[in-house]
Amino acid sequence: MNKKMNLLFVLVSAALTLLMMLLPDAAPLGHADPIPRERVRVVTVDNSMLDPLGIVYSGVQQCTAEVLSGPHKGQVVPAANFLNSDMEKDKLYQPGDRAVAMVHHRGEVLSVTLIDLDRAPQMGLMLLGYMVLLVVFAGFSGVGALVSLLASAVMLWKVYIPLLLKGASPIPSALLLVLLLNCIIAFSVAGFSRLAVSAVLGSLLGTVATLLLSMLFAHILRLDGTTISHVSPLLSQSGLQLDIRGVYLAMTFIGASGALTDLGMDIAASCHEVQVHAPHITGRELRRAGFSVGRTVIGTMTTTLVMAYSGNFLTMLMYYQGQGTPLIDIFSYRFVAAELMSVLVGAFGLLAVAPLTACVCGWLYTRGRKEAVAA
Repeated sequence: MNKKMNLLFVLVSAALTLLMMLLPDAAPLGHADPIPRERVRVVTVDNSMLDPLGIVYSGVQQCTAEVLSGPHKGQVVPAANFLNSDMEKDKLYQPGDRAVAMVHHRGEVLSVTLIDLDRAPQMGLMLLGYMVLLVVFAGFSGVGALVSLLASAVMLWKVYIPLLLKGASPIPSALLLVLLLNCIIAFSVAGFSRLAVSAVLGSLLGTVATLLLSMLFAHILRLDGTTISHVSPLLSQSGLQLDIRGVYLAMTFIGASGALTDLGMDIAASCHEVQVHAPHITGRELRRAGFSVGRTVIGTMTTTLVMAYSGNFLTMLMYYQGQGTPLIDIFSYRFVAAELMSVLVGAFGLLAVAPLTACVCGWLYTRGRKEAVAA
């Protein structure tokens, strides 16, 4: 019966996720009509209009491109690639490259503006390979993990982000999102069991602790969220009234929630196995077992969190060290402090999840047995 319930939950979650995928995307800010996009293949390139500026270029790369999708499929049209001396965004095309382009109609004249290389097919193959390997290795649990992964992405894109764009409060909606995702992940992987409930409660308590700490640290460090990527164009181009500080705090504990859920499930699964092999264990002994596992795992989990963040900012650290910037300056920069706060808050969250999950397991598993004895 439990396996049937697990299968039913996974199927229902998958069906609801597919239904959410049918929801329309949020309306463009400013009510601008979106320019149609199509896939194209670059046929010829002309670099004569480019001006080199050191290691970057400015100007226009004139191309011709064959439209590969949409109503104009098969047509060869003029294509423009605008470069603005920005290494992060600029790119140079070669004949044969496949790209995504904006399609422009000027009367009977059709032209396109190249956006970037079309990487969707390769990324799709990478994702498909991961999905196949996950199912082969983990079986039905892998299927549940895939459903929870898809649900997480869809809920972020189709539900949470549109709510923020409509003016919803970032923190309460983010807490609700994390709770729903924790439930989907835990019940998809562990089924309807005390193991899943323990993992959900432990990770949720850790997430709340992370939120409270992020609010405290942001106040102490006087961080208001203005260092968030793309926040300036978002506000200036749309006129959107947005709680930037709330979005920043929500980003902090949403970013840490994955690691918290992972550790919560590890501790809960360990306590579950201990209780299965020692059914008469007391709540105190089960908590001690959870603490022992937590002390072993939390060191590597914290290191993983720190390395994940530092890896994203390796070039920034190289730049500062190459310039001889003193550490006191680096730690005082607002955007550096914001990233360090995210790391520290996540690390504190991991420290909180391990004992909290162990306490929840000690209460849930022994409580059920005591009630049975009393009956």
